[in-house]
Amino acid sequence: MLWSFSYSQQYTNITVKDGLPSNHIYKMVQDAYGFIWFATDKGLVKYNGNTLKTFTTKNSLSTNDIWGIHPTPDGNLWYLSKTSKLGYIKNDSVYAFESEVKNEIFTPNYTSQIGNQIILTSNSRAHELINDKWKLVSEKTSLKKGTPVYLKHPTITSYETSTNLDTIKLTYKNGNIKKVPNLKKILTTVHYRGQITDSLFYWTADKYYSILNLNTLKLYKRNFKDEVGISKSQHTRIQLINNQIQITGRGFVGILDENYHITKTVLIPKKLDAHFAMIDKKETVWIATFLHGVYKLTKAKRSIKYAYEHENILKTNKINDTIIANIYNKGFFKYQPDKKDFIPFINQNNYIFSSNYIDSLKTAFYISENKIIRKKNTKDSEEFNFTEYPFYTNQTARDLTYYNNYLYGDFTAGINKIDTNNLKILKVYNQRGITNLMVFKDRLLVATTNGLKQIKNEALSEVTFNKQIFSKPILSITKISKTHVLLNTDGFGSFITDLNKIEQLPKSEFLIVNNAFVENKDIWLASNSGLFKYVLKDENYTLEKKLTVANGIPSQQVNDIYIYNNDLILSTNNGIAILPKKQEITNQLLDIYIDKLTYNNQTVTKNNNTFKYLENNNISIAISRIDFTENNTNFSYNYKLEPLLSDWKATETTNINFNDLQPNTYIFKVESQNIKKKIEFTITPLWHQTFWFKAIVLLTLTSLFFRAVWYLSKRSQQQKSKKLFQEKQLSEIQLKALRSQMNPHFVFNSLAAIQYFINENNFEASEKYLVKFSKLIRRFFELSKETTITLTEEIKLLTNYLEIEKLRFREKLEYQINIDDAIDIKNTKIPTMLLQPIVENAVNHGIFNKFDTGTVTINFKKVDTLTYKVLIIDDGVGFINTKSKSKKIKSSNVLQQRLTYLNTLEEWEILYFTEELHPKNDEKGNISTFIIKSK
Repeated sequence: MLWSFSYSQQYTNITVKDGLPSNHIYKMVQDAYGFIWFATDKGLVKYNGNTLKTFTTKNSLSTNDIWGIHPTPDGNLWYLSKTSKLGYIKNDSVYAFESEVKNEIFTPNYTSQIGNQIILTSNSRAHELINDKWKLVSEKTSLKKGTPVYLKHPTITSYETSTNLDTIKLTYKNGNIKKVPNLKKILTTVHYRGQITDSLFYWTADKYYSILNLNTLKLYKRNFKDEVGISKSQHTRIQLINNQIQITGRGFVGILDENYHITKTVLIPKKLDAHFAMIDKKETVWIATFLHGVYKLTKAKRSIKYAYEHENILKTNKINDTIIANIYNKGFFKYQPDKKDFIPFINQNNYIFSSNYIDSLKTAFYISENKIIRKKNTKDSEEFNFTEYPFYTNQTARDLTYYNNYLYGDFTAGINKIDTNNLKILKVYNQRGITNLMVFKDRLLVATTNGLKQIKNEALSEVTFNKQIFSKPILSITKISKTHVLLNTDGFGSFITDLNKIEQLPKSEFLIVNNAFVENKDIWLASNSGLFKYVLKDENYTLEKKLTVANGIPSQQVNDIYIYNNDLILSTNNGIAILPKKQEITNQLLDIYIDKLTYNNQTVTKNNNTFKYLENNNISIAISRIDFTENNTNFSYNYKLEPLLSDWKATETTNINFNDLQPNTYIFKVESQNIKKKIEFTITPLWHQTFWFKAIVLLTLTSLFFRAVWYLSKRSQQQKSKKLFQEKQLSEIQLKALRSQMNPHFVFNSLAAIQYFINENNFEASEKYLVKFSKLIRRFFELSKETTITLTEEIKLLTNYLEIEKLRFREKLEYQINIDDAIDIKNTKIPTMLLQPIVENAVNHGIFNKFDTGTVTINFKKVDTLTYKVLIIDDGVGFINTKSKSKKIKSSNVLQQRLTYLNTLEEWEILYFTEELHPKNDEKGNISTFIIKSK
């Protein structure tokens, strides 16, 4: 497919004003990464779409006059010039190599590229880079025709031309020779030649180019007249770019297909004076000139047809079946759909107001500054001139609308009601600042610079929305449907209304909307910021896309939009643009990359990515991109630094800094439009920040902690044990003391009884009493050394004691001891002398004061396996009525103290309480209860 490229198409011109070192451009290529390189006479330039980076002798180039460049698949950019050192640029570092022949000057006019290898070839010599030296691999011994030309091929070593320049002979490594005939015209007019792959060799001339397949020996001969329609083209060259074989010369650039025909041809106008062009990965054309730098034309722009460049196109209307463009000071122009072009229709060398078709009248009106032309058919036309007005100014109508059988037209000071036959003014509605008229819902809407008004019932009035006046400046009104219109304002965007409610069209705020076009409910806005398309989704309009100069629009100022078939016809301040409605917008972002990452001004690379920790360190990261989008100043991307940042952060800045990073391994990641890059670096800790040091310190502290806890715990346990031992000793001493206090009570009472018998001269009774008393005292002293005794022993002691007391009371005392059969009295223990004091109290404080015989009852009852209960019951006068109350209280206090110490030893749990028997029924007596539990 041939694409014509007019001089005034919307190309981008890159010159010294943009940063080129020179406007003298020899050649351009795109390397394996996507960068565009310009070879100039003042250095070699690398371009990423935003910045131009120039390499010169300051960067180790041997000369600044670089006229040849070759990109290889490994990412190297080889540079060629007439000099003694040639090489390549890799990762922005220049590598230059000398010939093995001392002080040799290279003249690589016919350099070949085979994969990643470059063969420097001149008229007489060929060099290969071997072990960082350019080694001579072929040399002509004379200047006579027919000398060998070096080939880099698996089986062929060279070729040489015949003396009549008609045939070449191929020499094989095994010594065989084969001939390829019919090369006379090719070999006699050679401009350039070279090998472009391991199997293809080419020759180019003014009118022809030929390619020889070295494997099949098939020769392909093509001429430019048949291929691109150009009879002759100078400086034709064939090169390998982006795995495509491209051919270029004066006036064209294209790509060779599998049969080496030229496809995707772009024709370049002579006015550009271009000698070289290249097509990049996104099918953008780059054009080199010797005087004007570089021209760039995107694929999207090549699909656009331009007309009347640099002219102010005011409006585009459909008149009956014809599209008419109103061109300032030129007149009315008719559209030719087949040619996608406009041709003159009505010439007018003054200001053009409008063209309009009134369907009700079947009449077209063409209105300019000094006349109105009325056409009822293609042949019939009338002209209404306005010579009576000052300066021949049309004050009848700038635009016409049909309403209630009359024409209405706006002018400088208001609206005219006009007769449809003779265009005479019938009535004037005074209103300044009128911009547009439209009939809607049986009302004539009037757009003004101070809001929306209406003519209804022959009166001009305000249109209110929910009782509010809309006072924004309106430039035009567009009908959306039978119920809604669009109000396009000057600086406030567009508003949708049904003349009751009104709402803003989303994301149109602050736009100057000159006009709008509605197609199948889609809204297209012609604005000062380009063309906006809105689509209706779920009863709401959303912005779908925006077209600007980056998409090929001649100007950001779009005055009008009209859609014809599948084309958008845009009227702009810089001409008409006709472009596909479904224009393919190619994303020009090729790559995003980490341009530079430094740690305290040390560059981080794959081979240099480990650094020692420094306090207050700084990480500086420069982000860049390869993006050839027009006006690509707005660039956003996401980044994060793991493990410091776990979530992505969005930014538009190209420089990112981190401060005081702690020792760790970090991964910096960046992404944009599914392009992801990352780089890893490590900050090593100081000796006191290492894991082992921290582990040893932690282990030591942990050991010390547990040692201290163990020591304190042991010390606390020892102190607790010591305290318990002391308390136990004290309790035992106190128990012994209490027992020693209780023993004299009984002894004193017994001796008093003996004394009583002696005084009564009852020697027999005193002797009997004394014998029993001595046996009891002896047994008491024997058992008082023990802390516990069995119930059997305790019952014997109590029995002996009560027998003695019975003698003392002369049979006035009776006693009973009842034992629960469930109690094993032989093995059940009880603290020594626990019950005797209470039994003694029952005798002395209960029975002693009673006139008749009293009874003391002792009951032993089992509670559970560890617990039993002892009840000591007397039927005496009770403790309340005893005369020896103070003694009873003293005995009870001693008992309570003893019980407290017994419970403190944690060997016993003993409860004791006492109560009077039947005090309300005059029944006397007391009951004392022990609940004893051994642990």
